[in-house]
Amino acid sequence: MFDFLTVLEIDQGLAIIRIGLGLWWIKSVLHKPYPAFVQGQMADWVVSLGENHPIPWFGKMVGGMVDKNRSWFPYLNVAGELAVGIGLTLGFLTPLALIVGIFLNVNYISLAGFRPKNIEVNRAYQCEQGQNWNMIVPQLMLLLTGAWATWSVDAALKWFV
Repeated sequence: MFDFLTVLEIDQGLAIIRIGLGLWWIKSVLHKPYPAFVQGQMADWVVSLGENHPIPWFGKMVGGMVDKNRSWFPYLNVAGELAVGIGLTLGFLTPLALIVGIFLNVNYISLAGFRPKNIEVNRAYQCEQGQNWNMIVPQLMLLLTGAWATWSVDAALKWFV
């Protein structure tokens, strides 16, 4: 019987996980319903989540910040996700991409991962928890193991080595 686990070295397996996560971030950018997302849909949802957050001061802070910056905040969100996706897929500035990815996921889970006061605002809050934790954990593992040493621009340029 062929042992497929012996085909890859550990660093190659980590590279595959890194690339897969990068592609997931890119998919996250591509599935957004443009132009509605940038014309208010994202900001309206965040404000609604903030108004219904079980920790009122936190919800008010985040919702207020996005509401005051609704003209450019959705673009910042998309740019962050795209930068993380490209960075992880290509292995370019990988430690920075991993830190930004973790930051984004922690923010998403902090706002959308709690049961809102009005469940109609976000019935899928538990899905938000699952998706974001399933991205935080491998991103943290990749950051701690130096997963940019194989199949990456960083390795080719001998950055972070």
